[in-house]
Amino acid sequence: MNNGKPAYLTLLLALLHGIAGISILVISAWFIAISAIAPVGFNYVIPAVVIRALALLRIASGYASMWFGHNDLLARIAKARVRVFRQLENSQITDKAYTTEALAQHTEELASKWIAWVAPLSSVVFIFTGLCAAAVYLDLPGAFYILALLVAWLVSVAVQGLSALTLAKKANKANKLFRQQSSDFFNRSAIWHLDKSMIESDPATSNPDSTKIPSASQVWRYQQAQKAKAQRTAWWFQGLAFLFVVLVMSGVSPVASAFVFAPIAIVIPMVLLAAPDWAGAGFLSVSKFAQYKQSVSALKQLKATPIKQYRDREIIHSLNLIQFSAKGRHASIVNSSLPANGVVCVSGPSGCGKSSLLQSIIGLLPATGLRVIDGIGMPEGMVTNWRYVEQEPIVLSGSISLNLDPAGNDISQNEMSELLSALGLEEILPLKNWVGKAGRPLSGGERKRLALARAILAKPPVLAVDEPFEGLDSYTQQKVSEVLNSLSATTLILVASHTTPDALNVKTHLQLGEADIKTSLQTQCAIS
Repeated sequence: MNNGKPAYLTLLLALLHGIAGISILVISAWFIAISAIAPVGFNYVIPAVVIRALALLRIASGYASMWFGHNDLLARIAKARVRVFRQLENSQITDKAYTTEALAQHTEELASKWIAWVAPLSSVVFIFTGLCAAAVYLDLPGAFYILALLVAWLVSVAVQGLSALTLAKKANKANKLFRQQSSDFFNRSAIWHLDKSMIESDPATSNPDSTKIPSASQVWRYQQAQKAKAQRTAWWFQGLAFLFVVLVMSGVSPVASAFVFAPIAIVIPMVLLAAPDWAGAGFLSVSKFAQYKQSVSALKQLKATPIKQYRDREIIHSLNLIQFSAKGRHASIVNSSLPANGVVCVSGPSGCGKSSLLQSIIGLLPATGLRVIDGIGMPEGMVTNWRYVEQEPIVLSGSISLNLDPAGNDISQNEMSELLSALGLEEILPLKNWVGKAGRPLSGGERKRLALARAILAKPPVLAVDEPFEGLDSYTQQKVSEVLNSLSATTLILVASHTTPDALNVKTHLQLGEADIKTSLQTQCAIS
């Protein structure tokens, strides 16, 4: 599936499906007309066999088109998502909610273009053009009407397309806003019970729309508007086609007299009568095309801050931070000498910049000041073999083993299982269990420990963990502490936490100040 052959094969099969369908219609119409005036001895078997063969061909080509199309769709989704990952590679994502939307929806819109709108629209254009050419070439009675209907269809598609592009743009904007509002709303879940306005309407206005709960109603309205627009256009086209049938059959048109002498003339009215079925589907495809165009534009606008990367660095003696602070944030300025191994506990009041400090040490955030490793200054950027475990880690939709080894580094299954057991995650085993979307739901504490295990298995010389004990009971905190204690013999572990269990062997305390932004370093010499 690395080339375009399945897509083109899907298109050819879709064309064959459409041609077989219209051929059945034409031959059946002729067969019905000729049966009324056929002489004795007329061979009815051949037309019946042809119709049956065309029906089988239509069914086979339809199923084959779906099979090749959906296999191609899956391959293209994978390739589209890899392109998005590459676009975001070595970058700090500024809008996670919008990036999630890009991966979830826009990549599917790009990948489904062949089965969503390329094949359907191409089939209609090819069949319509072929019918018009055949009608004119054979000088069929009523050929003018099929030509007029083709022109009407093209105009309808163009008008609907312009409207669909506008609606798709508005829908994408509303969807982006909803994603961001939802993300902000759930991030404030800890204070929902303190802010009644988040769950109640504004009493001053008594307007349900004034609630702070995010709503997807606007997104739904635009999606419904797209469908309604396509449906109205299809009804308009159907009405015009039926009007042409009435004109042909009522005697208003001189074509009507031809039916007495030429049964083939019934083909045009039959084609006109069935046109809404085989040509009207193109209007929904136009809406898919508009969504595709909007998705292409949206993926080009993904915002991320590039992160410079530097090759792996080990710490032999110490990591010195001199006037060090996360750039552009209200964070503490740190002057500290951190050991090559052991647990360093970073503490301080909320908002003092603990998370920002950890991320800037790893290199995920730009920083001011100096980061000196064994006397050698390190420029700004991320060290590739250092790891950071965020406060709200990502869990991939896949198996436990995939989450622990997403890069495919052939990590031992026994090593994975032993580490999970040591962290108190025996309940999510075995490793083949599916977690994430459509899998086993994980609690916040389980997600944190799974992400911690993923980072530990990468064997980093520096591991920064943000709030690893939050939401854990005392027994589980002790198990996590034991794992970190064992790892600290060879690794510098930076822990930002409001809670420091007694079981955690802290070698160094780094206390961040509040408004005055002062730091102090207290080394516990009793711990080797």
